[in-house]
Amino acid sequence: MGCFYCDEHHEGREAIMFKVGEMKAGVLYLFKDQAHKGRCVLALKNHKKELCECEPQELADFADDLARASGAVKELWGCTKLNLASFGDANPHLHFHIVPKYEGGFEFGGNFQITNPEPVLLSDAEYQEMIAALKAKLGL
Repeated sequence: MGCFYCDEHHEGREAIMFKVGEMKAGVLYLFKDQAHKGRCVLALKNHKKELCECEPQELADFADDLARASGAVKELWGCTKLNLASFGDANPHLHFHIVPKYEGGFEFGGNFQITNPEPVLLSDAEYQEMIAALKAKLGL
């Protein structure tokens, strides 16, 4: 079993998220669980574990990708706050969770839990609509 993000068709990744597209230094994915409407993850294209391992240009490009992707989520779905998180203990490939929070909504004012015991799943058409909106907003 290889890297969750490096393997072209990783079974575990494809079970929980859809690839949206490649950015300058990262690859954007949309989670199937949409309890936080617009929840995505941005993974570095190159296999590195930590931000401090990135070359200066790669770091700048990845930061720009993260700002653009999270800004697109906020603009498209109007969240109250964006939570950005990078863990990687169990999945050691640099990636940031983009978690939109909505006042009065799921987990607002509390900690984000990576695994939701009651995922909110959408229809294929709804996922495709969200992916198309992100691609259009980001020019992917």
